[in-house]
Amino acid sequence: MKPASILAEARKALEQGRLKRAEQLCRRVTRAEPRQAEAWHLIGLASGQRGQYEKAVEWIREAVRLRPDDAVARTNLAVALRALGRVDEALEQAEAATALAPRSLHAVMYRALVLSDLARWAEATHWCDEWAALDPDNAAAHRMLGDCYARQGLRQRAVGPYARSLALEPDAIDVANNLGACLAAEGYRAEALAVLCHAAERHPENAAAWANLGVAAKNLGDLDTELRCLDRALALDPEHANARWNRSLCLLGKGRLAEGWPEYEWRWKASEHCEARPFPQPRWDGSDPAGKTILVWLEQGLGDRILFAGMLPDLVRAGARCIVECDLRLVELFARSFPRAEIVPDTAPPHPRTKQPDIDWQIPIGSLARWFRPSLQSFPDHRGYLIPDPARAADWKGRLAGLGDGLKVGICWRSGITQGMRSMFYSELHQWGPILRLPGIQFVNLQYGPCARELEEAERLFGTPVEVWKDMDLMNDQDGLAALMANLDLVISAGTAVDSLAGALGRPTWVLTRDVSDWWGLGTGRCPWSPSVRIFHCEASSPWEPVIARMAEEMRLLRDGRFGEGAAAVDESVGSTVLGSVTP
Repeated sequence: MKPASILAEARKALEQGRLKRAEQLCRRVTRAEPRQAEAWHLIGLASGQRGQYEKAVEWIREAVRLRPDDAVARTNLAVALRALGRVDEALEQAEAATALAPRSLHAVMYRALVLSDLARWAEATHWCDEWAALDPDNAAAHRMLGDCYARQGLRQRAVGPYARSLALEPDAIDVANNLGACLAAEGYRAEALAVLCHAAERHPENAAAWANLGVAAKNLGDLDTELRCLDRALALDPEHANARWNRSLCLLGKGRLAEGWPEYEWRWKASEHCEARPFPQPRWDGSDPAGKTILVWLEQGLGDRILFAGMLPDLVRAGARCIVECDLRLVELFARSFPRAEIVPDTAPPHPRTKQPDIDWQIPIGSLARWFRPSLQSFPDHRGYLIPDPARAADWKGRLAGLGDGLKVGICWRSGITQGMRSMFYSELHQWGPILRLPGIQFVNLQYGPCARELEEAERLFGTPVEVWKDMDLMNDQDGLAALMANLDLVISAGTAVDSLAGALGRPTWVLTRDVSDWWGLGTGRCPWSPSVRIFHCEASSPWEPVIARMAEEMRLLRDGRFGEGAAAVDESVGSTVLGSVTP
């Protein structure tokens, strides 16, 4: 029998799963013709089907050596190398295969898979797109394309591929969950709810489906439904970290602090914004801290760090010796404000003081709330707990006086991060016309990051300049920003670190938000952390303009010396934050 006939029989045996017979036939060929590349290739495939990937690599590599332009052999070599975890080598072979056969479905698919393994998402996106074009009815191709977009934060672009994949495989719960999450992240709340409701109905035993449905309900402002869905998820999977974390925020948002704070510890397993510091000391468990040295380290965003810092005086008053590892931007401000605590900068590796043997315990600052803020009644009525630099505050007093008569109002209308769903939480400055048109008010920019174009547009629309001090680093000079804020009559801000700092200074602060979770409001409709902060809430599906118009009317009354119900009165004594600070 000729070698070609023997190889044809070997291929048939391989397809039928008769691996031993296929290999015997190929060995007959290689004994007669050692340079027969296809025989070595088929021996390698038989080894791979047995799970013997090292041997598969050896035999298929020999086939490639003998016939370097064989795209199929190179693709199968990539498959075997990938199975061994040798993804860099697998990528070399996949690249060679697609160069030889750019329309080969198998080669394109494996190049996409290997690039995904390497988390090279931008490149993987291209090859997943090619894969989906070559095999448009393949749900996996569309799902992977959606994954690539989502991994790059391009959730809106992920929606289409996920929807196509789900249409091809309606029972794919992971795809439904991903589609719902992307829709929610892009602000398509009703659509997300519909997708996730459908997923939960089809898969009532799937914890992730209920967890995602709970988040969708939260995004529509329905905390009761959110809690029911999360409880259902945790009944199915008590260790579901995202469900536990979101449940904690839901409980806090409903004012159920005693239940919410213990669950808040799940943030370390669920939230991408929470990264534990590498300290060896045991975690403080709430036992008597008197006479003990406790290392408190800051966590999450700048606003959270400032907000939670209001609990440091409680720990000191309880008798602890406090070492506070602090964001470099806050070191001077915290050292002045908490003189009985030892402030060290957050560095990598950690500051040497954090490694000293006299430290008994360590704790992330947010975890102090479990012990010092167990109920709404435990929040102090303070006039600020941060103290600005007196010399810098005096300098800002003079600079602000130079703007002329009238109220001095600082404004910040958005976060520096507005991608995806976050954008729905923030108004745009061109919507602030009713406020910016008010005469007798001097507006001061507190918006960090690039915003010159927005300010120019607002001045063109409303004829009101907003003062910008170019020598002030609003992002990094938090001590200077505190000194400026101490002299403002009012701060109006979106929910950012700006309102957290203003509230911590005790300055009258109005927050414009539509954050439906409102966990930091703890179900009160105000800010228990900072009594000087007033919340102007815009409903999830409502336009900003009516709320902004109401704020403008309150500002008019404030300017004229009359105060609407619940409005924050202006404290005329510049620097009163210093005098009224709660210091340990």
